[in-house]
Amino acid sequence: MLEVKNIEVFGLNRALNAINNSFNVGQIDTREEVTEKREKVALALGKNMEAHQSHDAFLKGILVTFDMKHHGVVMPEFQRYHFADIVMSQSTVHSLEKFISGDLDPYTKYVTQQSKDQVKKLYKEWIASGKSYESYMALRHNLPQGFEMWATVTTNYLQLKTICIQRKAHRNREDWNNFISACYSMPRFRELTGLSGKEWDIVS
Repeated sequence: MLEVKNIEVFGLNRALNAINNSFNVGQIDTREEVTEKREKVALALGKNMEAHQSHDAFLKGILVTFDMKHHGVVMPEFQRYHFADIVMSQSTVHSLEKFISGDLDPYTKYVTQQSKDQVKKLYKEWIASGKSYESYMALRHNLPQGFEMWATVTTNYLQLKTICIQRKAHRNREDWNNFISACYSMPRFRELTGLSGKEWDIVS
């Protein structure tokens, strides 16, 4: 199932200081210490939930990179978000033989044994064919949706706020609850995005 690990957050204080750009003229320096006043403004702006208002735009400056295990059910839902970029992902083009020939079980718990056996059968046919193009494509096209791989992702707090709002009550609660839990573990994420109230708590 979806899993997020190795989270790194960059630019948090600088993003809070960038809020002051709206009120400044002349030179700016967003590397300063964050003042209590800017903290209060950030918390107020982060609570904004109005569509298309962009008061919380400073959240774009809080950058996040993490490693995410995904599969064919959840990845199309995740990839609809424009500002969540895949840095690099594991690949069935380059590593399919490693995925299938070893002891790895690269499937979610919902993949049936019948599907796994079919992949093994097609894999053996591919090897027996001398790794022909047709056998390779048959193997790749019959990998189940629950085939898991890891990717490194870069995004920002504003996009993650949108994802959490949209996916909190998603039907695929197992994957998206894992993702939201990872977001909630990021430094000051809930308070800066306005998602700190009980109504935003994760419900299993």
